[in-house]
Amino acid sequence: FVFFIICSMNWSHSTREYGKLNQQLNVLLEFERILPQHQVQLLDANFSDHVHYDQFSQLQSQIESNLFSLSPEQEISQLIKRYSLLSMKYIQLITMQKTSQRLISKKELITGEPSSTPIDTLRIALFSYITFPTDQGKTTVNSLIDEIDKNSNAQLDLQYWQLFKLHTLFLLENLENTATYRHDLINFPIIDNLISVIEAERLTIDKTKIKQYFSGFGSLLAIVFLLIVILKRQQRVLKETSHAYKKAIEVKTQFLANMSHEIRTPMASIIGLIELCLKTDLSHEQNNYLDKMGFSAKSLLTIINDILDFSKIESGQLAIEQAPLNFNALIDNLNTMLGHTAEEKNIELIFDLDPNIPTTITGDSVRLSQILLNLLSNAIKFTETGHVILRSSLIKSDGDSPHILFQVEDTGIGLTQEQQSKLFKRFSQADESTTRKFGGTGLGLAICKLLTDLMDGKLWVNSCAGSGSIFSVSFPLIEPETKTAVTTLTKFTGMTVLLLDDNEITQLAIKKMALFLDVQVDVATSASIAHELCRDHQYDIAFVDWNLSGESGLDFIQQVIEQPYCPVSLVVCSAFSRAYIENNSSINFDYRYLPKPLTLSTFSQALDKNTDKLTPQPGNDADRAIAIKQHLDAKDFKKPSLVNNPDKARILLVEDNKINQMVSKKLLESLGLSVDIAENGVEAINCVENGNYSIVLMDIQMPEMDGTDATIHLRKSYSQEQLKIIALTANITEEEISYYYKIGMDGYLGKPYELDKIREVLVEYLH
Repeated sequence: FVFFIICSMNWSHSTREYGKLNQQLNVLLEFERILPQHQVQLLDANFSDHVHYDQFSQLQSQIESNLFSLSPEQEISQLIKRYSLLSMKYIQLITMQKTSQRLISKKELITGEPSSTPIDTLRIALFSYITFPTDQGKTTVNSLIDEIDKNSNAQLDLQYWQLFKLHTLFLLENLENTATYRHDLINFPIIDNLISVIEAERLTIDKTKIKQYFSGFGSLLAIVFLLIVILKRQQRVLKETSHAYKKAIEVKTQFLANMSHEIRTPMASIIGLIELCLKTDLSHEQNNYLDKMGFSAKSLLTIINDILDFSKIESGQLAIEQAPLNFNALIDNLNTMLGHTAEEKNIELIFDLDPNIPTTITGDSVRLSQILLNLLSNAIKFTETGHVILRSSLIKSDGDSPHILFQVEDTGIGLTQEQQSKLFKRFSQADESTTRKFGGTGLGLAICKLLTDLMDGKLWVNSCAGSGSIFSVSFPLIEPETKTAVTTLTKFTGMTVLLLDDNEITQLAIKKMALFLDVQVDVATSASIAHELCRDHQYDIAFVDWNLSGESGLDFIQQVIEQPYCPVSLVVCSAFSRAYIENNSSINFDYRYLPKPLTLSTFSQALDKNTDKLTPQPGNDADRAIAIKQHLDAKDFKKPSLVNNPDKARILLVEDNKINQMVSKKLLESLGLSVDIAENGVEAINCVENGNYSIVLMDIQMPEMDGTDATIHLRKSYSQEQLKIIALTANITEEEISYYYKIGMDGYLGKPYELDKIREVLVEYLH
């Protein structure tokens, strides 16, 4: 700052000085222009007229005027003043001499005489002296004057003579002075000195200009230094703020991790105990209460997950995975998770999927499923009657990469423009009144928006109050770099299908799938129309909706089952489970069953003549989940064992919570496993060293020695081929999971863990 003040003051001073010097230089240059002219006019004064004197006067006036612009202390100013004074004396003397010469040269007649011979002689001698001044000439003139004075008579005009005499004496006395002045003026060093002063002034101006430049540059440099200092200090403050923010984030993350653990641990006990209770003999009322309790517990778990996800996204700790995923499996999982919910609300859940979407794409299956699940769940929640449709389409445009567009359409309550404006904001809901009908944290759609942005996608809504909503989300289509084996769907060319369904949207979706599989479809909206079509055509397969308007699809089956024109294969399609249909139908239900909504894979399987039963079997994860749901609907809680011989599948459960010990042991034993328990890491190490375990389920947070330290110790003696260690934890952040794998763990099981989750994790290690 001091450097800036010094430089700026020097710059200001040099700028003012530069201006003054330039002004003085201009004055000096003006003198350089007019002084030679002034000298010429001055030295030619003897031979000039009144015009000459006017020009001289103008030049003299300019010199005197310009002198005021010069500093009186300057040497050149004093010199010009002396020159001006000398020139004025010279011009005055010249002027007087010219006046005297004019008077003397004018011949006057003397009274009584025709001419004045002595005066003429004197006049001639005088002008001769003036022309060629010599001492003899001067003496001659003086002698003639004395002679005329002695010989003066009455005839001589004494007044004229006296005037003539005075002017003659004036010329004699001042002729030498005039010559001296003229000589001084000719030799006066005004021009040379002026040129020297101008050169010196220019050098001074150049130096001042350099000083000005350096001062200005110094000022700018000082400003830059000041900005650097300010930015450095700001950077330091930002670093301190950033450090404090990061520390706060770490504290927040640690707090959330601790809270997650503290909440999920009892949640694991609650959900586990509910599952164990459901496996026992219960009355219908007790089973109903426990079902609702389980639903409430899972709802609470969803809220906890939303808060943790939102926190991780805000702190930048959520990583989006880019891995190959099976598109059909993703849709099947959505069907599994939402089918029962739609069934309970008597809402038609429809999947209208583009068959041209690749079977295998690249993305984060968990987050993509989370977004679609949230949108579909909201659509079902806010729809009282009608349908919910999930549409998918492949969008290709010139110059842009292809995108997958998902649209979730419902016939629910809709949204106003004001509600839409705050729809994707955190902790915000369309209806914020305390008496609102629908609950929730207000984080679901905010998380969907953040996740969509992280996946380079777009999320938007089109809605009108009372007319339903359409939520649209698009993602760039990324196909795997390494092509995996693609399961191609069989074409059923020539096959004829009868579809009995009164929902137009379902009809269009199935027609689209049939067209892709090269199948001919006839549509009937009622049992009578379907009956007429069967009389006129022989169909290979009939898809019959169980719940039609005012009638049941089973009635149609009863009408045609014994007829010769009955379709070769009959399939009952419904959003209601098989068990529900059996319990709510007066007709014996012993037909093939296909759950709604239909997907391309399930529709293709239904068309396959080699498929005897369409109820999914525990083959892949999606089918297994569907099978489990249907068994639950039928009140059959007996799960198939993972192993035949429990003694050969001994598992060590390391858990310090007594309730979780009991719940986990019961759940594991229900899968046909033999379970031993250790309460901390030290006991776990002793048990592994003294026993023969294929898998260790290791809790992370325990007293004496936690699960990570115990794992590190065990990995020193047992490789991952010899011993599988699976983390039991409520903290399932990306960093923690990466750390678990880094220290040698083979997998993880997030709390609260349910029977299905345990099965999915253990199944690959028990083969």
